[in-house]
Amino acid sequence: MNKWTLALAVAGIISTAAVVTAEEAENQALTAVSGTTISGCVDVSMNWQFGDLKTSNGRSLVNNANHQNGFNVDAVKIGIGKELEEDASVWSAGYQADLIFGDLANIYSAGRLSNNIALQNAYVDLRVPIGNGLDVRAGLFETIVGYESDDAYLNPNISRSYGYDLEPTHHGGALASYHFDLSDWILGVHAGIANTYTGNRSSDSARLAYLGALNLVFPESTGFLEGTEIYGGVVSGVDVDNRGYDAPNTANYYAGITLPLPVTGLRLGFSYDYRHEGSDNTWDGSWADAYAAYLALDVTEKLTLANRIEYANGKAGTWTFVANDWSKEDEYLSDTFTVSYKLWENVVTRAEFRWDHDLSGDHRMVDNASRANAFGITGNIIYVF
Repeated sequence: MNKWTLALAVAGIISTAAVVTAEEAENQALTAVSGTTISGCVDVSMNWQFGDLKTSNGRSLVNNANHQNGFNVDAVKIGIGKELEEDASVWSAGYQADLIFGDLANIYSAGRLSNNIALQNAYVDLRVPIGNGLDVRAGLFETIVGYESDDAYLNPNISRSYGYDLEPTHHGGALASYHFDLSDWILGVHAGIANTYTGNRSSDSARLAYLGALNLVFPESTGFLEGTEIYGGVVSGVDVDNRGYDAPNTANYYAGITLPLPVTGLRLGFSYDYRHEGSDNTWDGSWADAYAAYLALDVTEKLTLANRIEYANGKAGTWTFVANDWSKEDEYLSDTFTVSYKLWENVVTRAEFRWDHDLSGDHRMVDNASRANAFGITGNIIYVF
């Protein structure tokens, strides 16, 4: 585990158990390039909505209507790659290529090979030995904003948040990163360009998307706050997938903080997403924001409890597909409670209860716009290799 991954794990952005599971499963491949590893996962789930009606909102796998009231193959992931050397004083190169089969593949547009098959990542990493090491990533890679990962086993909950739905998924472009060591405070600076806001090229035009982020990791000298991370990022560009080649830019602004608490195994996190879609004489603009608070407790080495509380608000149609009165804004409150237990080696087993409430008064929580509340349970089994 490199020091940047360790910092994320300590802060709670990535669960320590998930990282340990992934590292336990990591397989060294016999190739011409030393350090090449093969990794991946098989992710299956079952969801059932109380009252049989499906919820009408959300891109997340178990909230989307196509993944409710039944069994799902969420993802089969196979990856091969090589990490950069730990020593920042040497010229170093690495790469990562991840192929996704299953429902998750359909959120990736640029890397989609066919229905339910897509490239999640396909990039080359290069390190220039300047100072602490200037890292450059080029190719297809996951977005730099957001609290939650597309890889479910890295998240504290099974279902995704409203904020996750606002964010871009991936970019084809280049990203430069540099980490400053400020008396053991680690400040990361990230800047890049990409074809579009998410995924595909912007036709034949020269329009590009712009990516930027800062993150600060607290040192050991801060006591129980060691590993706390503050993160802020922005992505701005044309959203070809959802709006078209000639649309005004879409921008996502993200801020998050994760911190350990002075209770062994207890972690707290907050995230905020704001998405703005520009307008002109042809295109209508829109806006949406989402707040989330995360609390996770490692009860034992095997048992983890996690809860997420959310508030989301935006232009009608941001998350909603059916409504009685489209003049009312989307407005939701949600609570998600997840129990994770590691009984088998390399396997993540989880159960989750989720409640969503429509605050608009328009009863938009189910697919016929007749209820203000939706309740669902989900089971999840993931084998990580």
